[in-house]
Amino acid sequence: MYTVIRDTREKLEYGWFWDKTASCGGTVVAKLDQGDYSLEGYEDTVIIERKGSVSEWASNVTQTRFDRELERLRPIKYVWILLEFNMIDILNYPVGSGIPKKVWRSIKCRGPFIIKKMIEIEMEYPNISIVLCGDQGKLITSSIFKRVVEKRPNG
Repeated sequence: MYTVIRDTREKLEYGWFWDKTASCGGTVVAKLDQGDYSLEGYEDTVIIERKGSVSEWASNVTQTRFDRELERLRPIKYVWILLEFNMIDILNYPVGSGIPKKVWRSIKCRGPFIIKKMIEIEMEYPNISIVLCGDQGKLITSSIFKRVVEKRPNG
């Protein structure tokens, strides 16, 4: 049995909550030092970072603050960055992003650069996996959590 921790900074209108089931004790909202989701007792083992849009992700990969966040994640054994959109959304960025068309010309971060940054992150941080999950983030997170708990020695 595991209990999901949802970070207090995750906005209520975004992200996920888990109900109690035979294998899950539900969701508690608590401050996490890193990431948006983890498991009680596994905070130093598994972290899920959720990114809800290409605009958010593009902003993150261009900020030095995000580089520092990645460094803080280095000692965590399992880190997944779940991108709640698809590759075509990245390739087409800023089309469909909600950013007004009149400012597109000033956007320097385009699809190929975002993909380059994704590859560089995975090469620099072998513990981090970036997954384009579309609208299946909660399903993928549930599967990750179940696998991590199964791997725990003696239980």
